[in-house]
Amino acid sequence: MNRFAFVGRRLIFAVPLLVAIVLLVFLILQITPGDPARQVVGLRASAEDVARVRAEMGLDRPVLVQFLDYLFGVARGDLGMSFKSGEPVAGMIADRFPVTAGLLGLGLLISLLVSIPVAILTSRRRGGAARAVVSTLEIGGLALPSFWIGIVLVLVIALPTGWFPAGGIGETPGDHLRSLILPAVTLAITVAPLQIRSLRESILETRERDFVTLARTLGVSRSRTMRHFVLRNAAAPSVSLFALNIGFLLFDAVVIESTFALPGVGQGIVLAAKQRDIPAIQGYTLLFAVIVVLVYLIADVVNAALDPRVKVES
Repeated sequence: MNRFAFVGRRLIFAVPLLVAIVLLVFLILQITPGDPARQVVGLRASAEDVARVRAEMGLDRPVLVQFLDYLFGVARGDLGMSFKSGEPVAGMIADRFPVTAGLLGLGLLISLLVSIPVAILTSRRRGGAARAVVSTLEIGGLALPSFWIGIVLVLVIALPTGWFPAGGIGETPGDHLRSLILPAVTLAITVAPLQIRSLRESILETRERDFVTLARTLGVSRSRTMRHFVLRNAAAPSVSLFALNIGFLLFDAVVIESTFALPGVGQGIVLAAKQRDIPAIQGYTLLFAVIVVLVYLIADVVNAALDPRVKVES
């Protein structure tokens, strides 16, 4: 029951944070130079047309009223209309989000499939050739920019073999998957070094704990000790590290989508910035902020489930 209360408190704490985020996103329109109504009707429109559009957009009302309207609209899923296309921003995001979600999901899956075995392998010995090779690859993955890694994968794999497209998303579900593999590998290469290093150090630290020594003394097998005692307790710091780096991960997804010409949220926010489409920028920014808050919330819940030392009492 205490864990349910813990989750409930985290949800309650997230509400004022989300309201503050909506306020900051709303202020983007207020502090951006220029008249949004003039941007909609064009530079050659008359003053009467500009005044009419300002009234239609609600820009002639007090700022507090505008904010409350925006806040209630966000709660209903209404993020306004695009200045450029005239389409609902929520619909634009809904069209692009599956591509970004697929990229993030596949990239994280690949990184986990690589980082967990590598972290376990390199934690068995503090030295050796394998540890040196992995450390070198970690430094390379952290130092090299993601767009450069993506270009290299295109030049080395996509163009010579033709197995994967160099850009775009394709038409069929099979084409979608093939189009996401190289971008997902690029994302995994940039994320895996942090996960490997964090998990490896946590494993090394956890293996020195008294409860692990006791398990070995009682005759628990090495594999069972690793699964039930070491990995479970070593995973919590890695989950927290991932939550702290979610902003970097989202920025990386924006860069990778631009590199591979994927029609996802990242490419959408770049296009909106070029066009000075303020409602679209607000919508994409709000989406990224909500994702970060949700990831933090999920990380807290996962850490509470993994680590019994997390206090969930009132």
